[in-house]
Amino acid sequence: YDNPEHTAFKIINRYIRFVDKDDSKPRSDWKLNEEWAWFIGNNRERLKLTTKPEPYSFQRTLNWLSHQVAPTLKVAIKLDEINQTQVVKDILDHAKLTDRHKQILKQQSVKEQDVITTKK
Repeated sequence: YDNPEHTAFKIINRYIRFVDKDDSKPRSDWKLNEEWAWFIGNNRERLKLTTKPEPYSFQRTLNWLSHQVAPTLKVAIKLDEINQTQVVKDILDHAKLTDRHKQILKQQSVKEQDVITTKK
């Protein structure tokens, strides 16, 4: 593992670049500013702050629904009850399912006995 100083400079080097303007060249070809190069350290690595996306799972969707959506939905339903409205019902009635949603419905509603497996 790197020490914090190396990690910080790798991140900075990945996302920030100071150059010397040269109107005769495209911006991507401008030379790195010498003072910046000295500050950041010559040949310092770059560190990307990204992760690989996790594969889709319906459980992840349910977790998101439970933690992010449910509290607001609960408030909206209670307000419908208090105000004698049906805003949430109207929203759900008018929601359009995409092909992806339909595929999820199909996959999640398959019964275990309907799944065919073969042994090799």
